[in-house]
Amino acid sequence: MVINTSFQLLNPLIQKKLYDMQWKTLKPIQRDSINSLYNTSNNLIISASTASGKTEAAFLPILSQIIDSGSNSLSAIYIGPLKALINDQFERVEHLCNLSDIPVFRWHGDVDQSKKRKFIKNPSGILLITPESIEALFIRHSNEVQSIFNEVKFIVIDEMHSFIGTERGAHLKSLISRISQLNKNKIRIIGLSATIGDFNLAKTWMLPGNEKTIEIIQNESEEKGIDFLVRSYLLDEQGDPVYQEMNDEINVNPVVPDIINDFYGRNGLVFINTKSHLESITDESIRYLERKNLPNLFEIHHGSLSKEFRESTEKNLKEKPWITVFCSSTLEMGIDVGNISRVGQVGPCWSVNSLVQRLGRSGRGEGKSHQMVIYLSEQISEKPDIVDQIYPFFLHGLATSELLFEKWCEPPKISAPHYSTLIQQIMSVITEKGGITAENIHKILLVNGSFKNIDQKEFVALLKEMGKHDLIDQTDDNYLILGLLGEKIVKNFDFYSAFSSSVEIDVINEGHPIGSVGFSPNYKSDEFILLAGIRWRIKEVDLNQKKMWVEHSSGKKDPLFITPIIPDIHKRIRQKMKEILLSSKNPSYLTETGKMILSTARLSAKEAGLYTSNFVTNSDYTYWFTWTGSSQHNTLYTLGKYFLNLDIMDRNHIAFKIKNKTPNEIIEAYSSLIDNTPDIYDIVKKGEIMGREKYDHYLPYDLLVKSTAYKYYSDNWIDDIPVI
Repeated sequence: MVINTSFQLLNPLIQKKLYDMQWKTLKPIQRDSINSLYNTSNNLIISASTASGKTEAAFLPILSQIIDSGSNSLSAIYIGPLKALINDQFERVEHLCNLSDIPVFRWHGDVDQSKKRKFIKNPSGILLITPESIEALFIRHSNEVQSIFNEVKFIVIDEMHSFIGTERGAHLKSLISRISQLNKNKIRIIGLSATIGDFNLAKTWMLPGNEKTIEIIQNESEEKGIDFLVRSYLLDEQGDPVYQEMNDEINVNPVVPDIINDFYGRNGLVFINTKSHLESITDESIRYLERKNLPNLFEIHHGSLSKEFRESTEKNLKEKPWITVFCSSTLEMGIDVGNISRVGQVGPCWSVNSLVQRLGRSGRGEGKSHQMVIYLSEQISEKPDIVDQIYPFFLHGLATSELLFEKWCEPPKISAPHYSTLIQQIMSVITEKGGITAENIHKILLVNGSFKNIDQKEFVALLKEMGKHDLIDQTDDNYLILGLLGEKIVKNFDFYSAFSSSVEIDVINEGHPIGSVGFSPNYKSDEFILLAGIRWRIKEVDLNQKKMWVEHSSGKKDPLFITPIIPDIHKRIRQKMKEILLSSKNPSYLTETGKMILSTARLSAKEAGLYTSNFVTNSDYTYWFTWTGSSQHNTLYTLGKYFLNLDIMDRNHIAFKIKNKTPNEIIEAYSSLIDNTPDIYDIVKKGEIMGREKYDHYLPYDLLVKSTAYKYYSDNWIDDIPVI
């Protein structure tokens, strides 16, 4: 071990552990975090790629200070977004602790009850936990939470980017504020992330009003090479490739042979955007290998598979360097799955943040580069219009790739009021206290809590509406208690999460859980289903129990999963799509087929006049390419349809198809609204999007409108209207 000042700050037991582990030196982010946590009172955001030593950067000084203090109480909480990530980090932290007698506990739904009872009886050391399990502690162990949390000194938030600006993040911040109010110490917060789009916004989300107390630690010297390739496919109406020779087999998805060529025998991850497509690609790959008489070296992983399936796949990835896994975003997080040599992405990544995170799963280890292959397919429609002819999904994939190389990521939205989550937290605090006045709830959750951007008038309106729905009731002495519906909701296990989850049917084979599929009354015996990359015949379905019993079969049908809503697309991605379309340069990572597809898109754009205008006129229709973000696009659509009475249709979230209007007439119509701009809330009330968070249906109408406006609309739409 190279001796330096930061190493000498560590407790001798931790120093010995590092010697025993044969560490030769500390990484820069580890030295910086040790110095900061020992020599300042700062909170930290540690930003570095996956497998760069972020966990140790946080825990080496934390463990050292716990030993220094001689504390026998719970001193540090690690909060992670996934059970699997907690299990992984538990092993790493426990390994660091085994010389120091610091107990390490983990708490989530899969942890044995006896271990949980042991922690409750003697809370000490370090606790690794999800936000939902912290909620469960407040609900089920309300008498003990004061003694559990009253001496916590550190809270570590892993994969912090996944929480920022989300319902789950709002829930987490509220739970942390409630822990802080039970605590006699000033808790220091350490956020860990590989992708932070805007550090100033991240600071404001983490500790609003106290941003100056947060120090940013980055691995500035970390600069891995990137081996990057985009394979492209233009398919005709039958799904056959246009620009390449036909496959030697009928009905083979052309992506499948390329994935097998790129990943067969490698330790890899191939991300696919939807579970149904993920299951389909896995099945097609397995059948392709069977026809080629090759052993199957591919597995599957997503959140609707059983714990046993997921853990088996994670174990195989670590232990078998020839395995590639088709996966969803569940493996985007920093779960340790070994040295991934290459990452694939089927279809465009909707966000640059996600693309960066996925790329970072490869290239672990000194001197190794990140490797990624993206597979982008476009299919020619029967009657293609100008939107189809510029291949928007292909352009989206190129735009996110270009922005990745420009080192840009989406800044988070951090100022949402999160009324839905506040409803949950009001019921949680009432349950924790048994009964409480409105004034004290206001103090806990708003004045001293994380909902400071919600004013008192809105809070009172929310309480009144909750009372109307029987979520809460008020006693004669003005204490708030749960109403009958509130009691029913809180008793349900689903209450612990602040976000909505879809209803699913458990799939069982010979007594063993396989996973789950989206709920539908249409499942029937003797039909087929595909799950875990395996073909099944349905033997029996019990919709009341939400269970399905299956057996192996040769037939298949893609499973039903709730299709995720395409996330808010940032304006810069749309503008980059336009920039690529109107440019003459070809990205170096494109194959010849990709260059031909791009050339065809550019020719279509030029012939249609998109090089000089955002409008294309075709017979009775005018297409307006807005090239703007999702919220601005939604706003312009609503204004056009409901305020200007245009015959308007949305096309792929990048253009409008408007009937019987010239470009000048469209511009004049929208421009007429500038001097008499409709209120954003009036726009939302006319719109087609309303209330998608878990408890939104209990909100007063005005608060529902305000919440929807923030998430899905924009009052910054005037700049998107072209000038005549």
